[in-house]
Amino acid sequence: SYQNHVTLVGDLVVTNSFEFGYVGFIGDKRKSDFKRFYLGGTPIQQRQSFLSDNIDLRGFPGGQTGRISPYINGNHVGGRVYTKYALEMRYPAVNNEQVRLIPYSFFDSGNSYLDMQHFDPFNVKRATGVGMRIFMPILGLVDLSYGYRLDGIPGTEVNAGEWEFLFNIGAPF
Repeated sequence: SYQNHVTLVGDLVVTNSFEFGYVGFIGDKRKSDFKRFYLGGTPIQQRQSFLSDNIDLRGFPGGQTGRISPYINGNHVGGRVYTKYALEMRYPAVNNEQVRLIPYSFFDSGNSYLDMQHFDPFNVKRATGVGMRIFMPILGLVDLSYGYRLDGIPGTEVNAGEWEFLFNIGAPF
């Protein structure tokens, strides 16, 4: 995981990040179905389990019916490799003791791949949009985003050219 923050003017900040994940195994006969990667949605929508690792990706719904994953024989099987790229520009509009409001715009992309033989860092699902982070001492961090999908997910009803609203409490994307 790599993250870089650059101040443009005053408090206007651009952040770019890159994530890569790989689940390997020892020998060809010791393959495991545990810890597969699925992308999309927020932690509130996803159920973390022993079998899967859900990676947040704005603009995509996530969950059982809308996650980004390799699609084989009519099933989403999860990937052993994933990439995620994010570009975000934000500006703290309100910053006082009672509340912090940070509007932002974003461009996110990512994909999950069956294995290293299928890995293609340029074959990604993309979304762009706007959001707002709200921090209140009594509630904590609330993240609201509204993303427009540039790509759909094969084998699902998640199509390109649609908007997706996401809500998260806790750490930002």
